[in-house]
Amino acid sequence: MNASNPPSISGFIAFLQDKGRWSHEAGQRVRAALSTSYLPFDVVVTELSITRDDDLAEWLNDYLGAAQVSMPETKALSQSCEGFDLAFGRAHATIPISGEGAEQVVALANPLDEAAVALLEYYFDTKLQIRVFPRREIVSAIDGLLSLEDGAVNEISSNSPLAFEDDVDRLRDIALEAPIISLVSTIAQSGFDSGATDIHIEPFQDRIRIRYRRDGLLSNSEYVPKQALAGIATRIKILAGLNIVERRLPQDGRMRLALRGNEVDFRVSIIPSVHGETIVLRLLHAQVPSLDLSKLGFDPAARDAVAELARSPHGVLIVTGPTGSGKTTTLYSLVRQLNREGVKIFTIEDPVEYQMEGVTQLQVNSAVELDFARALRSVLRQDPDIILVGEIRDRETAQIAIQAALTGHLVLTTLHTNTAAGAVTRLRDMGIEEYLISATLRGVIAQRLVRVLCSCAKSDGGGEPGTACQSCGGQGYSGRRAIYEILRMGPGLAGVLERGASEASIEQQGIADGMITMGVCAERLVRDGVTDQKEIARVLNTSDVS
Repeated sequence: MNASNPPSISGFIAFLQDKGRWSHEAGQRVRAALSTSYLPFDVVVTELSITRDDDLAEWLNDYLGAAQVSMPETKALSQSCEGFDLAFGRAHATIPISGEGAEQVVALANPLDEAAVALLEYYFDTKLQIRVFPRREIVSAIDGLLSLEDGAVNEISSNSPLAFEDDVDRLRDIALEAPIISLVSTIAQSGFDSGATDIHIEPFQDRIRIRYRRDGLLSNSEYVPKQALAGIATRIKILAGLNIVERRLPQDGRMRLALRGNEVDFRVSIIPSVHGETIVLRLLHAQVPSLDLSKLGFDPAARDAVAELARSPHGVLIVTGPTGSGKTTTLYSLVRQLNREGVKIFTIEDPVEYQMEGVTQLQVNSAVELDFARALRSVLRQDPDIILVGEIRDRETAQIAIQAALTGHLVLTTLHTNTAAGAVTRLRDMGIEEYLISATLRGVIAQRLVRVLCSCAKSDGGGEPGTACQSCGGQGYSGRRAIYEILRMGPGLAGVLERGASEASIEQQGIADGMITMGVCAERLVRDGVTDQKEIARVLNTSDVS
């Protein structure tokens, strides 16, 4: 390149497009990622899986008109790096590899970083000859030099991350090292490829366990060296915009990665434990899953009942069940059905898991004291028709939700109870009077998710699953569907409720009014060969099965 046309990211992208190496779409993706990311150009390109790092280095050399050379051996490097600040080299992925007369030859991963090049020219006080190498190769060479100097081992060493945990700059350097970038990407990719809903990164005394939750169960344990924990945690904190030096308090955030050409969001939860920070990544989707109630497992009669409840002009509709029972997916499916012209819908969530076109979504934030109750009060002043409240956690939120229903709004929300009848008594325990519950509650949907028998297990007549089955990996189950019960408020239920009925009496009245319990729903699936009794026993207590 000549002085009148210095190297630049735009110039390099245009160069690749002219050569037919990148499509217009690839260039657009890189530009978009760079506009919102602090990461170096070469890291962004490789993380987007657009180009391999060694190909990128070759093309950058071609763009610069630089010769392809090999990285010198460690002993030769030690001479050219005498007096060179290796910490600076790590931070900028650069290292001097030789001198040619009045010019200094340096290896650099990102020659388009003008600031880094200017610093190198100032540092050496001479003209530079740049040779581009993959970042991992430069980091490996620096590790080799450190090994000669003070016995540090290669890549993720037993001395490096833990020894510098309180050094902010060092933590950032570790998180940008190729081995850590690759490790975090591999963990996320494995979770995505396996269809996991959650990834658990769990430190123990001498190693880190990686587990994936698939179809509701944790499995596929993998182990990585304990010394990688500082790098993994810092990398994830940077991507999620969290405080990288805070290790005493829990932190929550959100990050996005490009996996197999998909933009995948992760909800990040980090908490301190005895052996270090334990991390859970919940895989989300940028858009609402394309699911209707039939795909969730609701039969036609149940779908009609739920649709009738959701068409109520005002009132409260509750979806209940334990964590991981599919409540959020059911609620979003209802919101998608209700989302139309002429209807104003607000959601109040912790956090916002799916983004919906045409719906105003609000995330609670404890840091500024924006909880469900305060958010709900504010939303009511925005003239909504329908409000989704992620969860009723306390009496205050419950009272405001009931008041909203009394003043003409439809409120969709969740509770953590085991049965539909339990949701009614939970509201009563929160201090909501029986007459208010009977006046505003339209219905309760209680649900669980059960694993579906894989075709390999069905083909064996319910016998042992095939260990080589690609769908289930020898587990015998592939996918999940809902079992449910739907309790509708009617004159009979209102009557027993106002007489202070127990949870058992409320359930009996619901059955008398036509409610099919979760136990009966589950037994139907067993009879139809959808799942088996062992799975039902795992999900439901014996007392739950009718």
